[in-house]
Amino acid sequence: MYGIREVLLRQERNDYSEHLSQAPFELDCSMGSNPYGFCPGVSFDAGLFTEVVEYPHSDDGIKDAIIEANAGTVALGRENILLTCGSIGAILALNRMVLCPGKVVLGLAPQFSAVVDDFVTYETLYRPVYLRPERNYAFDLGEFLEAMRANPGAYIYIDNPNNPTGQVIPLADAERIVSLARELDSFVVLDEAYGDYMPPEESAMHLVGKYDNLAVMRTFSKGMGAAGIRLGYILAHPAVIAAAGKVNVPYSKNELAGRIAEELIRHDWAGQCRERVAADKPRMLASLKKLKYAETCMSVPITMLYTDDESVDLCAVLERAGIRAITCEGYEGLGKNGVRLNIHKDIDRLIELLSAAEDLL
Repeated sequence: MYGIREVLLRQERNDYSEHLSQAPFELDCSMGSNPYGFCPGVSFDAGLFTEVVEYPHSDDGIKDAIIEANAGTVALGRENILLTCGSIGAILALNRMVLCPGKVVLGLAPQFSAVVDDFVTYETLYRPVYLRPERNYAFDLGEFLEAMRANPGAYIYIDNPNNPTGQVIPLADAERIVSLARELDSFVVLDEAYGDYMPPEESAMHLVGKYDNLAVMRTFSKGMGAAGIRLGYILAHPAVIAAAGKVNVPYSKNELAGRIAEELIRHDWAGQCRERVAADKPRMLASLKKLKYAETCMSVPITMLYTDDESVDLCAVLERAGIRAITCEGYEGLGKNGVRLNIHKDIDRLIELLSAAEDLL
């Protein structure tokens, strides 16, 4: 049809942002924005708004702030950083850099559904390694390494922390993957969109200066509490940054987003929120009597709740109790009997509504 690629005309997208329920709810635990809101105490002078008339002059300010904030973890230069339109913009740029029809892609199932949609648009050969229910959906390093050896040269994408389970792959396991990938001529993307919530010592940022076949993605949308500014970034070897920059959207960082991000980096809001999640999430999970939860990290706000009864529409059950969540029906390897739940700042009320939902099962 008029030269439009056929795959786009027939594709049905699973990105959950396009399939949010419109049913009434009391607590919104669906999207992955910071459950505790924007960082208190951050303010801006009115002169900032006069700068939007011009195209962004430089990315140096925000890059220098990122370098300084992570100096204890990794030695970065400006040439190691590419700013993008949120972490999804980073995904699209890296995919565009590597993917083509027939390219083998390895990942996990389940994982971030929007990136899987993008694999489909490139007509790749997507071969996910499934997180298995008999292991409570825990990551199996041995199984993943075996899949890598069977697919040399594959493009490897892993979200860590995992979306929807919230589990964290340890840094030692991540390095095993990146190291083997280099031997197999494979490029690895580790999507740390929820990385501000993971234990800092487990971040793959530690590996950026050591491997040239790795890109680590970060965003201001989650722990930083600024999903609305649509700003993320890639950390990688300078050659990777240069290549990805050629297919990145020009001026991905606007002046307002850059200035807001610089202020957020100088505050420890993400660290405070990580500590609060680590206190609230165990309380929520300990309160469950019928629902199960997949392998997860207690400082990451998202959790996959599920029931063994595959006939149950768990998202609808939670909605009847007043909770809006994300159905797992759109995730590869999962079904409607699971949901991704982002904890809520009113943790006491969330616990009450979850109990009401369990009464409906």
